[in-house]
Amino acid sequence: MSSSEYITCFYCSEYSRIANDYPINFASKDVDSFTPRCFLHWEYECGKCGEMTHFNGISWCSSCKEFTCLRCVEEKMEKKEFLIYDYFYKIPCHSCGKYSPALDFAEYEGTHPFQIGDLIPEEETVVWMPIHLEELKFQTFPHKAWGLKRILSLGKYVEFKRLDSLGDYDPKSTWDALAPFWEPLFHDGGDYHHKYKILPEVYRLLDVMKDEKVLDVACGEGNVARNLTKQGAQVIGVDISKLVDYAIEREKEEKLGIKYLKLNAEKLASKFTEASFDKAICNMALMDIENYKTTIEQISYVLKEDGIFVFSITHPAFAWPTCTSFRVPKGSQRNEDKLRLVLDYFDERPTLIDYGNDTPSLQFPRTISSYLNELVKNDLILMEMCEPQASEELVNKFPRNAYMDDDIYPDFLIIKTIKKSEF
Repeated sequence: MSSSEYITCFYCSEYSRIANDYPINFASKDVDSFTPRCFLHWEYECGKCGEMTHFNGISWCSSCKEFTCLRCVEEKMEKKEFLIYDYFYKIPCHSCGKYSPALDFAEYEGTHPFQIGDLIPEEETVVWMPIHLEELKFQTFPHKAWGLKRILSLGKYVEFKRLDSLGDYDPKSTWDALAPFWEPLFHDGGDYHHKYKILPEVYRLLDVMKDEKVLDVACGEGNVARNLTKQGAQVIGVDISKLVDYAIEREKEEKLGIKYLKLNAEKLASKFTEASFDKAICNMALMDIENYKTTIEQISYVLKEDGIFVFSITHPAFAWPTCTSFRVPKGSQRNEDKLRLVLDYFDERPTLIDYGNDTPSLQFPRTISSYLNELVKNDLILMEMCEPQASEELVNKFPRNAYMDDDIYPDFLIIKTIKKSEF
């Protein structure tokens, strides 16, 4: 017996967890991969194009005795939970046009050509005969994973929950609860991401000059405000959460001349006159603000003509909750086992993200175009965009954070704009 005969088929093994009577065949195909397969769950030759196609993308017409792959025709999708899936393709025969399900669903309903005797497997294969379909409808996958969740179940990833309405959650109460966790991280200038990737680019783009008036929107515990003040700027910081209380206490000790206000970023005009600041900064907060449109409008209002506005956010395309990272297997600490998966870039519902704290973070995901279009509406013209990439120096110094991670995709997006009322 060859070594490949001791390797079980990936699909047979998964299906057997749903259907107790499902036979597990030995793999003879792709045996060196993560998903070794038996002959039944391999590829089939399309009768029109002659291409070999994965069994979940090709159908069998019992009338014409022909396979048709979905590359040669216009397939349809049907939503239905079966085995480990939540949909299947219906593919028309290239000869007669009759629709038949792809072979994954055909096997489930008992119409696979091997099940009905139209064809005989070329290799020794035990074919499942689904005689208890009614019972299968009431069985669940061991971890209740369907579709995309089936893939996520292979590894460990950050938990999140989309919200159709905020309910009992709001940004202020969420950040009030998170304040004791975040404040210590900025005693020495911030965590790895802020200190080495975000803030160096933020300060470069803002490029403050001596005595410039700068508004730090959603200033938190004051890390950015302190740094800008030390560069010679006159800074006012505003924040709605308890984090600003830490900033106020530290200012009493250091006496840098920073003025802090507990103020909603959506109500800047209630405290400041029009065109009263040379520059404005909103560091890693705009994605946490519920009404970003009003906030951008208010920032434009308090900026002078030719004033600069710089903001940084989690990257709309590559960060949670649009995109998640997960490790396969779950406990691996090697970076090549950390994968990225885009979930839904266009879903802008509020999202609770569990980073492992007692209180989840509340974010408001948006597309890049949502931000850019709102900036343009408020006379804030794009000057530069930055997606910080880990340098070779950072890879060598912080390999766990940077190698095959921050050096190959961006977690953050930083945008610099200039106010132009006429352009």
